[in-house]
Amino acid sequence: MSTILSQRIKNFIEANIMDHIYLDCRKGKDDSQIYSRGLVAIAISELSSLPYQSISQYIVDGVGDNGIDGVYYDKNKNRLIFIQAKWSNKGTSTIETGDMHKFISGIYKVLNVDWVKFNERFKPISHEIEQGIKKDPQIYAAVIYNSENPISKDCQDIVNKFLSDNNTDAEEVVKFDVFNTTKIIRSIKRSKSGASTDVELNLLQWGEHKEPYYSIYGKVSCADVAEWYNQYDRALFTENIRDAIPESEINSQIEKSLVESPADFWYLNNGLTAIASKISRKRIALGDLKESSYWNIENIKIVNGAQTTSSIFNASRRNPKAVAQAFVQIKIVSLEETPLELSNRITTATNTQNKVEPRDFLALEEAQNGLAEAFQKIGVTYCFRRSDKPTGSDSGLDVEELALMLAVSSESMSDVVMAKRNLGALTDPKAHYQKLFASIPKASEAWERIQILRKIRIMLDDYTKDQKGRDQQILVHGNRFIENILIKHVSAPHDRHSISKVHSELRNVISEDYPDAYLAVLFKNTKKCQNMMDKILFRLNPVAD
Repeated sequence: MSTILSQRIKNFIEANIMDHIYLDCRKGKDDSQIYSRGLVAIAISELSSLPYQSISQYIVDGVGDNGIDGVYYDKNKNRLIFIQAKWSNKGTSTIETGDMHKFISGIYKVLNVDWVKFNERFKPISHEIEQGIKKDPQIYAAVIYNSENPISKDCQDIVNKFLSDNNTDAEEVVKFDVFNTTKIIRSIKRSKSGASTDVELNLLQWGEHKEPYYSIYGKVSCADVAEWYNQYDRALFTENIRDAIPESEINSQIEKSLVESPADFWYLNNGLTAIASKISRKRIALGDLKESSYWNIENIKIVNGAQTTSSIFNASRRNPKAVAQAFVQIKIVSLEETPLELSNRITTATNTQNKVEPRDFLALEEAQNGLAEAFQKIGVTYCFRRSDKPTGSDSGLDVEELALMLAVSSESMSDVVMAKRNLGALTDPKAHYQKLFASIPKASEAWERIQILRKIRIMLDDYTKDQKGRDQQILVHGNRFIENILIKHVSAPHDRHSISKVHSELRNVISEDYPDAYLAVLFKNTKKCQNMMDKILFRLNPVAD
């Protein structure tokens, strides 16, 4: 069977991909390198929806690739994709231990913008990749091979260490995936069918709108939604503005609600909005009964509710019995007789309506009213409701700026790290807000710190623009850490010389203690940041207060 499936994959690469990838490996080399590059194209396209004809420049396989056969920054999903591929003529081989070591090492080199030992194919895309790294993307590493065999235990151990070194309970920075023959065939099928996602829908307590565009709505079993995701995965979201975000606080809350209180889930969740190429009711002699109805939905795409959908699937793996008891509301709009632009309008509208954010609950905090009054007495407008806007930077600020100042000027490294790890938590009453606002300075002192921090940021931004490579990455990812040192421990905090000195010492400490660390992860680790802080302050003693 492996040989037959491998031949199908081979035929697909020859017919659909080979014309779009570079083939310098043809002369005097095994054709397996050609098909390996074809696998890279399949993986990148599957993970990013990039068409095959646009992928060639992101295939970097060859001498000096440092174990990376493909790399692509997906700006729409803020995801940096790394691919290692292996083609086996027998359809039995997987990734070897040495190759896996090399792959992970190569990823670290890219994340540290160390391009010295990479081949020429990296140069045209290096700037694009560097710009993506600055945006703190999710790292998605994947291996792809035409075999059903799993990777070895030794390889899995290498992967597990890579994941544990970079992920925490609060954040999944790095994700790893294996594309075996089954996944490759599924991807090929989706490619051939245009990723058509057809489902049969049992809708309870349903209704319909016939004008101006046909749509149906009602309750659907969460078990059915989980099965959709199991069958089609991210293909359900190709019309969405974003893919499902892994391991977020929102996901965790949805899963917890579903598992612990399945009967209440319909009441607590906003539901799903979807579009479909065609909606047709199945004829099963139910007449006009509105209690339940069966439908054929052609090419359903969820345009609002990616988080809910993926969370339902994850919960079903943990507790399928609970999920089977839960329902979620769904609205599906048929595109069969609609203007061409309607799908984009629906997607945009359902994802841009004002939503309640954690900081909105600050309106219930009496302490925030007290702060507003205190700032008003010194002629400063303080806004803690989203509907309020500061009168201007010279005489106004909002709660997010105040919270950020409190965090980066704190004596606690956990506050500084939280400012980098999860800015929203600083103004979330159920997260870091209570700790941060438990003790705040007088309004006049707080306003003075705000002014100093603004000057620091202006100077730090200018200084950062003049740096390159890893030196610049240290400033981008370590900005909150550096601000803390400048505002707390340096006599001239917004002086360029002071910034240069702190930057130099930080670079030295990182080179000594964490030379291969992914900087975006390093500055979210409280223990490591405290270690760096202690060493830097000791070295900065001559210029410290």
